[in-house]
Amino acid sequence: MAGLSFFASLCIRRFFVVKKACPLFIFFIFIWGTLFSLVACTESSDPEVIVYPRDREFYAIFPNDPKLGDSIEANLATGIMMIVHPGGHYTLSFGVDPTHEAPKMQLFRSYKQRDGERYGLSKMKTLEPKISGDHYVFSFVCEENERSSWVLTLVEDDTYYRGKISDVKFEGSGSYSDTLSLNLISVGLIDPIEGAPSMDSLSRLLISAFRKNYTSIVIDTIYVNYAEKHPSLGEKYPADRHWHAESPSGDMTLSELGNWPAKGVTEALDIVLVHRIDELNSLGYAGLFASNLIGGERSTVVVGSHVLSNAGERPLAADEIVKVAVHETGHFFGLKHTTSTWADLESYQDLSILEDGFEDTPYCPELLQSGLYKKGSPSAKSDYSMPGQVYRMMDRSAYGVAFDEDSCPDAYLFMFPVSSDKSMREFSRQQLKFLKQSLMLIPH
Repeated sequence: MAGLSFFASLCIRRFFVVKKACPLFIFFIFIWGTLFSLVACTESSDPEVIVYPRDREFYAIFPNDPKLGDSIEANLATGIMMIVHPGGHYTLSFGVDPTHEAPKMQLFRSYKQRDGERYGLSKMKTLEPKISGDHYVFSFVCEENERSSWVLTLVEDDTYYRGKISDVKFEGSGSYSDTLSLNLISVGLIDPIEGAPSMDSLSRLLISAFRKNYTSIVIDTIYVNYAEKHPSLGEKYPADRHWHAESPSGDMTLSELGNWPAKGVTEALDIVLVHRIDELNSLGYAGLFASNLIGGERSTVVVGSHVLSNAGERPLAADEIVKVAVHETGHFFGLKHTTSTWADLESYQDLSILEDGFEDTPYCPELLQSGLYKKGSPSAKSDYSMPGQVYRMMDRSAYGVAFDEDSCPDAYLFMFPVSSDKSMREFSRQQLKFLKQSLMLIPH
């Protein structure tokens, strides 16, 4: 302050002596005031504490899934993964715990590190909830350019939220088209199929079945393509050799064939037909909520023309191949089995998900008790990447377990996990609504 008094007195003396303001004093006051403001601002605002997820593996949630499981509730505060699409509008909500302050949500983007195998997280934003009734509601829009996996934590007092979490809902809406085209890709040598003497005739059966059963969306066109004619990969898939999925390719879903590079075919659902899947009793498979219509990882549905069993190969008739394709496409868009199998439970790593969660789809406890489909699938948890579960449709004679599907009230639904002549004939109303929501979230 002594310096300030000196300059003030100097300026006053000069003002009265020379009748002129003191520029030096004005400049000094400006600098001094600016520094004071910066110091005051720094002292009054603390930097945000970033609360990273507790684990490096996460349970994943998909939009509009009515059965999230209690593992989501248990891990929501400390880190779970959300699957989001460009332009999608999302809300995550859960019940208010009046004994705790409202938490904040920290959102993280996952990214591949330089080695191409490990994943890291970068903080994106912090959200505060609105209260709707007795629920906290967090709303956000995905501004990514592609399907992404985001991770969230809930924060209270610079650490994980400690309140009770219940009734979790994750909802999403998009504005993409509700119209879908199909692309049937024949891989390698396909033996004659009973009921479909050519790929063209099989394609007509496919599009007819899709139009009959996927009534909440518009099934536009079906294309037929052959892997040996792929402009860059054709030599890899010779037309005179049976192709066994998972061998010799390291990519069990043959996703490199997704997004077929031809005019009009891109952004269609790629249904890949192979001779067989190299796993006992497996008829077909798709990633749960794979939801990728623009090529790359998890962009295909795989179906076999034969099934491998302990007794050898069994050929599938055309109507069974079509049924498998319809069923696996349901998984592709996010539908679970109406009744969980033991393999499903191992994949979820959550014993609370015994059925799909829709009110209009019954489930069959007897199926789970039968021990059918005992072999597990890859873990549903993920290391900063996309969830890893792949849903296989299995032959009803799998593992030699005798089972009468007539005892199951959900056997008439397409997402029933057991294939037979009598089962799997339709989707429920709520399943159809879900399928439309999923398609409209996906860029195409």
